[in-house]
Amino acid sequence: MCLRLMRALLFVVFLVVPVAGFSLRAQEPVAAAQTRALPVWDVVSIKPHKPGDDDVSERFSPAIYSGRNVTFKMLISQAYGVKEWLIFGVPSWVGSQRWDIEAKVSEPDMKVMRKLSRDDRRAMLITLLRDHVGLVAHKESKVQPVFEMTALPEGVKFKAVPAPSSAESGEKPSQGSQMTVDDGLISGRGVTMTTLADTLSYRVERNIVDRTGLKSEYGYIIDLHWTPEERDKGNDNGSGTDAPPPFFEAVREQLGLKMVPGKAEVPTVVVEHIQQPDAN
Repeated sequence: MCLRLMRALLFVVFLVVPVAGFSLRAQEPVAAAQTRALPVWDVVSIKPHKPGDDDVSERFSPAIYSGRNVTFKMLISQAYGVKEWLIFGVPSWVGSQRWDIEAKVSEPDMKVMRKLSRDDRRAMLITLLRDHVGLVAHKESKVQPVFEMTALPEGVKFKAVPAPSSAESGEKPSQGSQMTVDDGLISGRGVTMTTLADTLSYRVERNIVDRTGLKSEYGYIIDLHWTPEERDKGNDNGSGTDAPPPFFEAVREQLGLKMVPGKAEVPTVVVEHIQQPDAN
């Protein structure tokens, strides 16, 4: 699996698990957290990642944050809930140097950690970044190039997930989705258009806005494949051209969706200061 798609999966996981963070100037979660005492990181280990191991993983358990083969740009992305290409003002090492990071709370704080809200965990993560890389940053809305995802006039080429048979008996069926993302494949069941647009955005490193108007209570069945040639041509985010990259030809042909270049206001992160950590 390529690193870009791995980061896409990690981003989705971090949106589901309450681990994202905000800067000290993003006041909503931090201000809320400041009204109560939060656990503090008892031990923090930051070490350069050894070359030759390409596996990437991130985890936030009740007692530990663990990041393996991660960049600080990835951490900032997870912390703010903003994609990496929308982080501005960082030196090159923030996105290139890879680290193994582990932060632990003390045993008495483990019970407290299990009860923390998403905003509380955000405040703790931003504290880690502030204390160990001197992060000073703020969120800012900017008008940026985007692709607007619309349905072709002849209609889309995928189907909605049918209602489970249990719905006929009056029982509320369970709702859920599953998705497989790999280098050459996006396949899923119960996928919303917003999730599809978000996943596709990692292929081109530009935000994709859902303009299809399609909604289904149980989501859609998506099956998209692309060739190495389409994959390699799809790496340009279009910053120098308004033309959608060739990767979207597969999206058009297989899914009946087209991408229209446009501009929209999107959340970004502006980093004012960050320094390399002292490895320990």
